[in-house]
Amino acid sequence: MWRMAAFDVHLETDLPPAEAWRRVLDLRAHSEVIPLTTVTGDHLEAAALAPGSRFVARTALGPIGFDDVMVIDSIEQPVDGSGARARIHKEGKLIGGTIDFRVTPTTSGSTVDWVQQISVRGVPRAADPVVARVARTAYGKALRDLLRRG
Repeated sequence: MWRMAAFDVHLETDLPPAEAWRRVLDLRAHSEVIPLTTVTGDHLEAAALAPGSRFVARTALGPIGFDDVMVIDSIEQPVDGSGARARIHKEGKLIGGTIDFRVTPTTSGSTVDWVQQISVRGVPRAADPVVARVARTAYGKALRDLLRRG
């Protein structure tokens, strides 16, 4: 079992929960907001994702890169203004871990919570604080960019 660095991103948005959910889990948009990354899979729209859905985020510069393979473990889509949640695990050769993603309604829109445990094969445990800090910064930017997209 890999050891894990942990981080979380908490964002407030004026978007209703269903729209925040749709924007964050529009996996096609990840290809546009995450540098050097292309996401592929059978289902790339939030509404089509279900337990067992698999997708791959390929990050590469020319022929050099790696695949971040992910699988939806559980998902509760938003219904009639309700919140929503998903649990995703990473099963790539380089990156492992879990993601717990939740959108919760508020009086002014919704909150987005992204809680992740991440492990990068070959990176020593002493580097976990650095891995967590870098990942929190990168994921926070990507989530804000996704929420801003129409």
